[in-house]
Amino acid sequence: MSTLLSRFDVRFLRPGAGTVEQARLEAAGEAELRAQLTASGATVLSVNPLPKDAPRASGAARAAGFDVGWWCRELRTLLLAGMTAVEAIETLAAGRHDPVREQVHASLLKSLREGQALSRAMANAGVFPEVLVASVMASERTSTLPSALEDYLRYDGMLRKLRQQLVSAAIYPAVVVSLGAAICLFLLLFVVPRFSRMYADLHGPVSGATRIVLWVSETVQQRWPLLAAGAAAVAMLAVALWRSGALVRGAAALVEAVPPLERQWREFRLAKLYQAMTLMIKGGYAFDEALQVCAGLDAGPFMARRLQEVRADIARGRSASAALAAAGLTEVVTERLLAVGERTGSFATVLQVIADRHSQTFTTFVERATRIVEPLLLLIVALAVGAIVVMMYMPIFDIAGGLGVGT
Repeated sequence: MSTLLSRFDVRFLRPGAGTVEQARLEAAGEAELRAQLTASGATVLSVNPLPKDAPRASGAARAAGFDVGWWCRELRTLLLAGMTAVEAIETLAAGRHDPVREQVHASLLKSLREGQALSRAMANAGVFPEVLVASVMASERTSTLPSALEDYLRYDGMLRKLRQQLVSAAIYPAVVVSLGAAICLFLLLFVVPRFSRMYADLHGPVSGATRIVLWVSETVQQRWPLLAAGAAAVAMLAVALWRSGALVRGAAALVEAVPPLERQWREFRLAKLYQAMTLMIKGGYAFDEALQVCAGLDAGPFMARRLQEVRADIARGRSASAALAAAGLTEVVTERLLAVGERTGSFATVLQVIADRHSQTFTTFVERATRIVEPLLLLIVALAVGAIVVMMYMPIFDIAGGLGVGT
């Protein structure tokens, strides 16, 4: 049984650094979080628990209906045209009127006019992913904001591509199952009752399978208001669970309970993790700082614990490749690529290659699973509909056979 994680707003001083850092981290409790930070050598200044309904940086933008990818593309275009950040955001705010966008832009402009940096303004808005805020914060040191936005768009594009493949793979099975269920319901509600009256008039023999179909049809006819209310309740519950995120978490838990699916789901998370680390390293972050930001990604408690272990190992002087391997976040090829990156200094390039490898593995799995599942579902639906039709006609065949014998 997994431990329920709480979220905290933490201020701490990293060893060897002269500035106070602030981050949102997850842990089972405040004591555990303090112990993890202390083990990594950090001096904890304050730990403030966040309310459960506080927006998660990794998914709040989608929940609020704010398209972060669109915002980054538009802002990058305006910055390259020569505008300042304030002028660009004012221009975006003056564009298409949308309640969510107006609220986000108003929050950003308020913080910027108070003299805050863009990264702090984005953090205050509560709809931008932590990885984007951290990348913008790094770009403020080097005045490379357009490049930081371009790197994030590459990261966002990879995630969108993987999610779209999942959605596309799920659409066809959903359509086939829905259509099959609608056909079966039509047969049970309208076709089978008419055949049952014909069977009563002919007084012919009725097989056991046909009696089951007739009983199901009669039950559906008599209790259809109750069944319709139950279906509506299930649909409303599904929508509520989807909006709260419980449906996604339940689906993820179900996937993790099946070893073959869990391995592929891990490929998706590793692709996301290594792509985020690539973004951080390109932004000028040290590897430990990149891991700290990536720990805030919505990658599940297992991945968060593993990243904390990696940070603790690195604080004890272990190399990045060895620490990641010890935490189970690599395989043979990945570990060797990381070692090459450490030796040659091209760490960001190596991380991008690793992210592409995991992304391609997951994409290949989705494509192969789709080719297998689609015809299999079509066959199952066809068999279900065909079985109902055959059981409806079986008494007629029996009656016709009896008449043939009598003659």
